[in-house]
Amino acid sequence: MKKILVLLISIFIVFCLSGCKGSDNSIVIYTCQEEERIQALKNEIKDKFPNLDIVVEQMGTGNLAAKIKSEGKDIEADIVLDLEFSHMENLKDNFADISGIDKSAYLDDVVNNNKYVLWVKNHAAITVDGDFFSSKGWNYPSSYEDLLDSKYKGLIAMPDPCTSGTGYAYYLNVVNLYGEDKAINYFEKLTDNIKQYTQSGSGPISLLKQGEIAIAMGMEFQGAAEITNGSNYKIIELNTGAPYNLTGAAIIDGKQEKEGVKEVFEWLVNDFHYIDCQEFVPGKLLKDQETKVPNFIDMKDADMTGIDDIKLKEDLIGKWDLS
Repeated sequence: MKKILVLLISIFIVFCLSGCKGSDNSIVIYTCQEEERIQALKNEIKDKFPNLDIVVEQMGTGNLAAKIKSEGKDIEADIVLDLEFSHMENLKDNFADISGIDKSAYLDDVVNNNKYVLWVKNHAAITVDGDFFSSKGWNYPSSYEDLLDSKYKGLIAMPDPCTSGTGYAYYLNVVNLYGEDKAINYFEKLTDNIKQYTQSGSGPISLLKQGEIAIAMGMEFQGAAEITNGSNYKIIELNTGAPYNLTGAAIIDGKQEKEGVKEVFEWLVNDFHYIDCQEFVPGKLLKDQETKVPNFIDMKDADMTGIDDIKLKEDLIGKWDLS
């Protein structure tokens, strides 16, 4: 009886695990998008490809990069979507040649290659609680130096550069402005005012909504969404410009021959791409791209030299010991 019970449990576990993955003829998309963007993607896919079995699976940036690095072209995914730019560049040998994909929709100064296309340009910005600042009679911070004011002790949240592309965007920008040593010294001072270094780029806005902080060093489009939802927040553009991170999309090498994969990828690039950029992450990449996110501000770009350099990132992350 005991052996039968163990056997039944084993069969049940195998059934559940197999049910979580697509079938052999499924088209599997691994994406680093947030839940709201993923739901929009699923809705559009369902309408466009009702006869294809397309599985969309969310995965964190670091986890997805590590998975591609360890599994290479044997990874279950057919398409990789919204993976951070430096990882795309570092892992490009695992991606199929997409030189035949039409890239004319992109702005002339946006550089793509034959292994991946850029997906979104995600600006970071300071979002502050307007009610809190009004109650204190404080001016809004507008520079990195302003954030060091001791009155902000325990009132700031920033994403951890080791786990968040948004956090790393701030880190790299400060390095480009001040040099490595002075940048690390800057963040050591800023840590005195940090309530929490969050694991994800969404974390600071979440803490702001909970009333735990007054200053969120987060993603601009999320701050804009909260203002649209009725929060009395203010989005601040730093006087040195808005840091940003870039993401990309690619087909895993060998999967381009699989039925439906190229068709789905071309649709992603030429159709859904506009939806994702216009309605969720409006950083300008496409020629006819319109901003449909209320309260989003078109900011000037900060100095993000080295954003595509994975070795620089690994070196800088290795020197980060503040979280």
